[in-house]
Amino acid sequence: MSWPEGLDPTALLTSEGLSRAAVIVAVELLLFTSALLNISAIATTEDSFGVIGCYLISLSFADLLTSVFIIPLSIYSALDPSWKFQGDNSMICKGTAYLQIALFCSTVYTFAWICIDRYSAMMKPARYADQSLTRCKCWIVFSWITSLLLCCPIIIARMQVVFYEDAQLCVLNWSATTAYSMTMFILVFLPTAVTIANIGYKIISAVRNPDDLEENQRAMIENDPNFILTLFLLVAFILSWLPLLALKIYEYLWPVPPDIDLSMITFIFTWLGIMGPSSRFLIYMFTNGTFRRSVVELSPCLTCCCNRRNRSEYRDITYGGYL
Repeated sequence: MSWPEGLDPTALLTSEGLSRAAVIVAVELLLFTSALLNISAIATTEDSFGVIGCYLISLSFADLLTSVFIIPLSIYSALDPSWKFQGDNSMICKGTAYLQIALFCSTVYTFAWICIDRYSAMMKPARYADQSLTRCKCWIVFSWITSLLLCCPIIIARMQVVFYEDAQLCVLNWSATTAYSMTMFILVFLPTAVTIANIGYKIISAVRNPDDLEENQRAMIENDPNFILTLFLLVAFILSWLPLLALKIYEYLWPVPPDIDLSMITFIFTWLGIMGPSSRFLIYMFTNGTFRRSVVELSPCLTCCCNRRNRSEYRDITYGGYL
């Protein structure tokens, strides 16, 4: 059997390469399937396609792009360690690094808009009812355009991009781009983190002390399932990236001795963060009966195998009833 030029068959069969490739393939399947189901179920259901539904489609679309354009390259890189995205600063390496950061920025921006939307709905329910989908779509377009433009210097300014072997990804060399890193921190991560933390704290405080709210505000919180949905989405997003963040902080504060290899731990934590968005499908399923019905209608196999009696066993926790 002849192998393609430059492809080492022994590298393909190493246990470490195969194990890493298997993990990445599992993440690919989970992320692609969950994102596709989320978009299809929300977009084809009138009751789900509201303001929050648009934001959720934006989040799932970012996941879909990740599964289509980024993860397949990592699978090949894990099977052929000599490839390495064609080397540091190659166009493929730069393109994937650019897309990764742009999609992440779009995601954090979207979470900030979701928190603002929930706070507006809680504090001013009468005025919130007058908001249109057009305004929501404008904010989504603004977030995507801003994210794509902010990351353009990675491509046009010849910033240093390196292949990070521990994660099987190409990443921006943040230490070599201090000015750009600080700009991204000030324009993207700092304002969104402050917004999410501040508004999240206010919403949680209001939910814990409903007596301090007006009657229409309490009714909005009790009847709108999107409050608990938003809370679960934020918690899942934070928990998925928290292990990697904690590991990097630990490595920065306490340098690891050369005889200790953390490459596998870094790999697992990185792909745990990338896989995290796939949990949104389960969150939608368990918190929203309308979404659950849409998924069942989109899946002929589930429709045939799951009769009405079996589906009634799943409790809709947002309304306290059964599907």
